[in-house]
Amino acid sequence: MKRISVLPADTYTVVNKSIITEKDKRIISLLYQPIIGHAATALYYTLIDDLDKSELISDDLTHHHIMTNMQLSLENLIIAREKLEAVGLIKTYLRQDNINHFVYLIYSPLSAIDFFNHPILNVVLYNNLGKVEYEKIFNLFKMPRFNLKEYDDITCSFDEVFSSVSGSIFEYEDCISKSTCNDIVIKNKIDILSFAVFF
Repeated sequence: MKRISVLPADTYTVVNKSIITEKDKRIISLLYQPIIGHAATALYYTLIDDLDKSELISDDLTHHHIMTNMQLSLENLIIAREKLEAVGLIKTYLRQDNINHFVYLIYSPLSAIDFFNHPILNVVLYNNLGKVEYEKIFNLFKMPRFNLKEYDDITCSFDEVFSSVSGSIFEYEDCISKSTCNDIVIKNKIDILSFAVFF
């Protein structure tokens, strides 16, 4: 992987490609942070904080802005960004010029069920935490079971409650914000059984 050099004067814009909920923040803290570390987690939240009031797009800012806000060196900032990219929480685009301009697309984390069923993230979390801690965190996301065997489902359907009205069908493509996850890209074969990240 060829690393692109970043200077403090290089600018960036944050674009929100998702809706980040309180549940997402919990997933990031409990499931992603043991893999990516606290600096990458803090960078993710800092980029979200850079968004404007509509939480869609930021102003153009400099990397010096992030470095001073996070009290992070440029090298550690780049490492944190790469970790976010690796687990699919951000995508980075670059326009090279006298002053380079980066665009950081922010994505939601996987849901807890998708995370625990992910063939790589789940194994890395287990390897980094160990069996006891992993099981504690897994139990925090377990759904309680309720036996409905002796109950009848009496839920009303839409058409039982509302009468139909003829009219136009409205279609909106990508102009409405929604929760979006980014794919994790793997370019080379890896041995997931021995894979662990230490920081």
